[in-house]
Amino acid sequence: IETNYQAADRLMASATSALDRSAPIIVATFVNIDDLNRSSRLGRLVSEQVSAKITQLGYTVIELKLRGTLFVKRSEGELLLSREVREISASHKAQAVIVGTYAQAATHIWINIKAVGAENNEIVAAHDYAMPLTANLRSMLP
Repeated sequence: IETNYQAADRLMASATSALDRSAPIIVATFVNIDDLNRSSRLGRLVSEQVSAKITQLGYTVIELKLRGTLFVKRSEGELLLSREVREISASHKAQAVIVGTYAQAATHIWINIKAVGAENNEIVAAHDYAMPLTANLRSMLP
């Protein structure tokens, strides 16, 4: 949790001039870098923790699981493909979408997190970090 909270802190600190705390932000489920259409328990949990921290920082975060206008696959979470970002963001009046990818290596999980402007797909902030691949994390991967 602490590692993901620190990553969210760093991401939002680098985006302070580009993001308004009162304008909505969407956090998408983090996906496997090798298959952008699939996630895992790890991807869903990391996005939930990042969403929690961004909320704690005072930003307005939209909870997509409660919205009827977005189809959420039960096993995948809220996957946002680039062609969907503008449409979903517009319907929720979001200023940005937080997206992330992860990759499993021999000893670590490498994670990339980005804040992407909803209107122009411009990356306004990005952060990379790693977590040691423990037995707990391994059990959350397919």
